[in-house]
Amino acid sequence: MRKKIIHGLYVKIVSLLLVASSVTISCSANSNNFVNDEMTNTKTDSVMRKAVGDSIYSILIEAKSVTATLKLRTNNNKKDSLISIKVGKNDKYVLNFILTAPSNYKSNDIVYGKYVPNFSLSFLAAKGKSCSANFDFGIRKWNICDANGREIVQYDLPTLDVLRLANQLFPNCSYFILLLNSSEK
Repeated sequence: MRKKIIHGLYVKIVSLLLVASSVTISCSANSNNFVNDEMTNTKTDSVMRKAVGDSIYSILIEAKSVTATLKLRTNNNKKDSLISIKVGKNDKYVLNFILTAPSNYKSNDIVYGKYVPNFSLSFLAAKGKSCSANFDFGIRKWNICDANGREIVQYDLPTLDVLRLANQLFPNCSYFILLLNSSEK
């Protein structure tokens, strides 16, 4: 009988230790990194907001429609051909992700060459507010202009993300394909 009591106590102690250790492990395995994730998102947005200003930031992020325009020279080099398409909802999410990257607002180095943007994005927000982002992939620069076409800011293009998006929007454009193939080697 004494062995049964000792065995019963032993089983209870072991089960109590197992429960206590599992509670301790589960509580310590749960990390409280929610604050850090929110701070990272705030930092990303604040870099963009500080670089372009509140009014332009709100137009870029809250745009009701975005139109992509491709500007290419014709064979006779006298006129430019313009091709415009409306950017889809899924592509707008990708575009917002690309534009809010802090690396896009780090530098504006002096380069030798004429700034001739051949890809632009026009953002139209509520109440008729608009602005545009223009990209020159040749000298790797981009700028943001207000509704009147006046340049607000200009920065370097640190990555090929916008070029990849432009290639996705205009898949038949041989210029974008050529730029992507030459820069990836």
